[in-house]
Amino acid sequence: MHASGGVTVRLSLAIVAALLTTTAIAGADDPAFADVMRRAHGYVVLYEDTELSSVVAHERYKQERLDSKAKRKGERTLQSDYLLFQVPPDEDWLALRDVYEVDGQAVAQRGERLKELFKGDTTLPASSVMEIVNDSARFNMASELYYRTVNVPTFALRFLRPSSRERVTFSKAGEEQIAGTKTWVIAYRETRGPTFSVTPEGRDLPAQGRFWIEPESGAVIRSEMNLGGSRRLAARVNITVTYGVEPTLGFRVPVAMRERYDNPRREKDDVVVTEATYSNFRPFDRRKL
Repeated sequence: MHASGGVTVRLSLAIVAALLTTTAIAGADDPAFADVMRRAHGYVVLYEDTELSSVVAHERYKQERLDSKAKRKGERTLQSDYLLFQVPPDEDWLALRDVYEVDGQAVAQRGERLKELFKGDTTLPASSVMEIVNDSARFNMASELYYRTVNVPTFALRFLRPSSRERVTFSKAGEEQIAGTKTWVIAYRETRGPTFSVTPEGRDLPAQGRFWIEPESGAVIRSEMNLGGSRRLAARVNITVTYGVEPTLGFRVPVAMRERYDNPRREKDDVVVTEATYSNFRPFDRRKL
């Protein structure tokens, strides 16, 4: 495995802070901008704590491996359950992809792994969580080039959590219409550690990207996250997620995620492109596992 291509997620994260503390943002002296960011911070807390936290969805995740001339070398389709849950003792939020089918073949012992993970009422060891995260990651194409565990649709939302405001800067980058919705394009950048992503050696890996936010409500309509392509990590990652209203739930959910993994310093390396779609959103009940 090429260590330069590895991207993974930290589990030791700060708990959510109060909503009204000072925000570390570029342009914080603009009252309108500060109001929009306050709404966005509040939206993410409400979204993760009371809406998406009780939902599990079906994910169809298609991956393609291309050569340097964009010729397809292979493809793979994963069928998974996608859920979001809290990890004690800090009650940090973690997204989980539980793969149950690969190219039409069932994954053995999948149900037992989930039952083991959620059998406790008050404890959820980080080691158990990472076991499933890493187990799911083994189905990713070209893992010897681009080992990754950050490829979950709600990952970028953590940059908008109130507890992240001391280490992430924000600025307004423009306005854009998305499917008839007026949005503000908000650029972000991690400027202080510990960062949410790390290299295989455990070094900080700062992210940057954009959010498309509905200014009146703070709702996230689209997110973009970029990692790597630097001295710290040669491999480059781009993940874009689109959110849409789910009529049966009454709030926005991830409907599509697109990714691209390449290495600008090694032009002959293969490229991985993916597209994940989400459906069958339903309440999650660990008692029915």
